[in-house]
Amino acid sequence: MKVLGVVQWTDRDKRGSAIAGVRPLIELQKGEWRPINAAEEFPSQGQVFWPNAQAAVEDSLVIFRAESNAGQKDEFKVVEPKPVYEVLDLRRYGTAAEVRAVLIDGVRLPGPVGTVRALIWCKPDALVGPVELNRVATGTARLVGTNLHRLSMYSGAQVRPVHVDHSERLLRVDDAGPSGYVDWDDDAVVLRRALEAAVRVAKQSGHDPGQTKRQIEDAARALAAQGGPDAQLDRYRLERALSLLENTEAVARNAGDLAERLREHPAIKAALDEVEAKIRTDVEQSARAELDRGLARERASLKDLVDAHARAKLELETSEAELRKLEGQLADARNQVAGAAKEAEAAVDARVLAAIDRPLDLLAEVSVLRPFLGNAGASRAAVGTSTSPSSKVDWSRTRGEDVKDKAALRRVLTSVARARGVDPVLLLQVHAAVVARLMPITLGPGALAALTAYAHAVCAGRVLIVHVSPGAIQPHDLDDVPGGGLLAAASAAKDVTGLSLVVLEGANRAPLEGAVVPLLQLTELGLSPLAAAGGLRLTASLVAGATTVPVTPQVWSHAAAIYPDPITPSAVSTAAGEVALTSDLLLPADEPADVIEALLDAWPDCRELRPAMSRFGSALARLYDDAPRISDALLHGLVFPYVATALSAEEQAEAVDKAGDPDGAHAQALRRLRRRLA
Repeated sequence: MKVLGVVQWTDRDKRGSAIAGVRPLIELQKGEWRPINAAEEFPSQGQVFWPNAQAAVEDSLVIFRAESNAGQKDEFKVVEPKPVYEVLDLRRYGTAAEVRAVLIDGVRLPGPVGTVRALIWCKPDALVGPVELNRVATGTARLVGTNLHRLSMYSGAQVRPVHVDHSERLLRVDDAGPSGYVDWDDDAVVLRRALEAAVRVAKQSGHDPGQTKRQIEDAARALAAQGGPDAQLDRYRLERALSLLENTEAVARNAGDLAERLREHPAIKAALDEVEAKIRTDVEQSARAELDRGLARERASLKDLVDAHARAKLELETSEAELRKLEGQLADARNQVAGAAKEAEAAVDARVLAAIDRPLDLLAEVSVLRPFLGNAGASRAAVGTSTSPSSKVDWSRTRGEDVKDKAALRRVLTSVARARGVDPVLLLQVHAAVVARLMPITLGPGALAALTAYAHAVCAGRVLIVHVSPGAIQPHDLDDVPGGGLLAAASAAKDVTGLSLVVLEGANRAPLEGAVVPLLQLTELGLSPLAAAGGLRLTASLVAGATTVPVTPQVWSHAAAIYPDPITPSAVSTAAGEVALTSDLLLPADEPADVIEALLDAWPDCRELRPAMSRFGSALARLYDDAPRISDALLHGLVFPYVATALSAEEQAEAVDKAGDPDGAHAQALRRLRRRLA
């Protein structure tokens, strides 16, 4: 059967060939379209496998024929694929010429970053194209490409909406040929073609006009009597040329040549020489007068400077006299302090001698004060106690199933996430932060569940949860805690060949700039005791409540925010997984420089996040193939948290306006973050 579907994912198989998965949407029947229930009609994964998918682009639409794929996981495969050109409704901007002008300047259109081919819907009811549009990370699309001189135009075309993932997309459903053509090349090129057409038609009709505008008007009247697509294209070019030459005359085009010819006439030349001499005299007089005025101003300024120098000299002499007076007062004060010190030393000596002479009286005084000194002495003893771990952590026997490649990683993260009740997609961002050696910070009701699920899937269950108390104000306060602190975890992770996880649960109950940020800085420099344990990774969860403190913006130079929303957990038990320290899954890919620069151009206040964005973006590029998903993870993981904690509410609103927020999603995300981080 003939099916319309959307490309869900793209990848490459073991031989390096392009493959993709297509989710069926509609069966294209004669006269009507039938919606498809993909989960029931296309087992086992609700999709159709597309081999040799060189033309596949994620989230694009394609028409194909579904054939049996016997013996494979997906029971159907894509045959005879045909990409579908999406229709972009730009009728609000006007006719084809007006829409072209808007696309040259750039128009905001939602969708993925990159080049897309589409049909453009213009007034009154015409489709133009297909044309190429380049959409950048800020959501702006511009007209690109070549061969714009003869674009097909379809009048009265049938357009039908298709619902894809809660959004409506438009498709052309008829197969009629073009009713005409338009020329969307540059104005200068269109003007030249219009003139060529005008000359050609004028000669054919026997006219020999002398001015360009009249020539085009005569040719337009001659072309109006002709028919066919080619004549329509010529009329379109002439209409654009008339608008360009609306206020232009032949004299204006030849103004330079006329001026040169008039300048050579003897009478005019003599008059010009006379005017030149007069102007030269006037300029000399004006310049001399201006120089005299400037000299007078400089003399006045010099007099003011001399007067100011005299005043400054007088003030300096006065200040020196006051300084000498203050020095005398300071010498007197020093003498008084020295006398007081001698008196105090004499009093201390007398007290010591009295204590030596009367030891029994001194012991009696101590016995009276002992009840009041007991608690203070105990506190000093507690402070001096060694901060050795209160208990040991033993990870020597923990083992899990070896996770070797990206497909296995996606599989184990998905199964564990569903079992723990968290979104599987966000665990990939947790892994990217771990690879980038940034601390993953989870927010929301599923924060702790997401980190424990990741530890089960990747660390074979090696996880230590440290409940942070409001008294943790220095890094060593995290060493001696119930169940074992950071030093105990580092000692246990030294002999482990895989990753191990420490979760600072409720890290925002204490000031992060006191206990956590210095620890992250020392770890990155290799100066922390945790650096000796190569597989130990530090993570944190944030809680909301009255006992929390605001999050410092400095933390986002060393951490990435992740927002795991809870889902209904499944009852299926999952085996633990483990990624070895030597695995390629812990290596970043190339830096997505274009994505990062686009974000920094849109959010210039976040320039200091450039190193963290480079590390996080390189790790995300290992897991995601498309730039929009990388850009979205960087935006929500680093940019939004920094803006929410570093800028005031007014500065945040100004930053959102500069970056562009047509649907209000950025402002809503920042409001939600302010409530969680403030």
